[in-house]
Amino acid sequence: MKVVLYAYHEMGCAALESLQEVGFEVACVFTHAGASQENNFFDSVEKLAQQQQIPVFYTEDINTPEWIAKVATLQPDAIFTLSYRQALCPALIATAKKGAFNVHASLLPAYRGRAHLNWVIIRNERETGVTLHRINAIPDGGPILAQHPVTITDEDDALSLHRKLVRTTREQMPQWLRGLQAGSLIERAQDERLASEPGQRKPEDGQIHWQQSADEIHRLIRGVAYPWPGAYSFMGGQRFIVWKSRVVAQTHQHEPGKIISTDPLYVACGQNVLEIVAAGLSHHDNLSAAQLVQHFSLSSKTQLE
Repeated sequence: MKVVLYAYHEMGCAALESLQEVGFEVACVFTHAGASQENNFFDSVEKLAQQQQIPVFYTEDINTPEWIAKVATLQPDAIFTLSYRQALCPALIATAKKGAFNVHASLLPAYRGRAHLNWVIIRNERETGVTLHRINAIPDGGPILAQHPVTITDEDDALSLHRKLVRTTREQMPQWLRGLQAGSLIERAQDERLASEPGQRKPEDGQIHWQQSADEIHRLIRGVAYPWPGAYSFMGGQRFIVWKSRVVAQTHQHEPGKIISTDPLYVACGQNVLEIVAAGLSHHDNLSAAQLVQHFSLSSKTQLE
């Protein structure tokens, strides 16, 4: 089968490797310009494709008549998308004989849209997964061809869960591709009653509200931990990020946000206590709790904002 791949990030790398393993011909790869200049904790599908001498294209609009015509001349059997930021229009999908397919990192129909990786941790889900589905007019709403679950543990943060999802995609996709080629995958419509789309998150959504329980704050910290923007609070008007925390089951009578111990660094929450284990003054540093205490001259009288 000849395919056109629209992909980004390590999910895109997993797809490209899987397609090549199964023996599909990758006619070209569309990815996002400037990928190599972004936060490079992840592998680049751009570089991987170039190493394989596969043509790589970048465009801010894949749905122009010119790009649709370009893809049509390639006569692809199928189109695949993974972690790609643009939606495919019907005319572009129609260029592929078998249609277009997406791998989404959740167990659809739950957690459609963006930031699904963060939301499942923040909302205390115990399981997520990856889904292969046909692309239609509903974003992430097309018929499902295959799924595989991924367990979320209490130790997982955004990065560890991301790596689990990439690994699962790489493990499952070759057999999904073989099934798609053989026509053995059975499509089933998504149950719209179970659909959810929590929405895209913005960096400002990471502000800690100490009135919440320690469990809720801890999940927020895990859900947006480095290399995501991080959960943050303020001390004397200066912003700091909490990279790592621990819940302490301890009742108290303190106002939420009050520091009740500096060694270990305990902060009173709406319910129970949160221990700050690691923090930063910016996205680029990592301070121990002791270093944070020293920087802000924290004491048991300090009130975080």
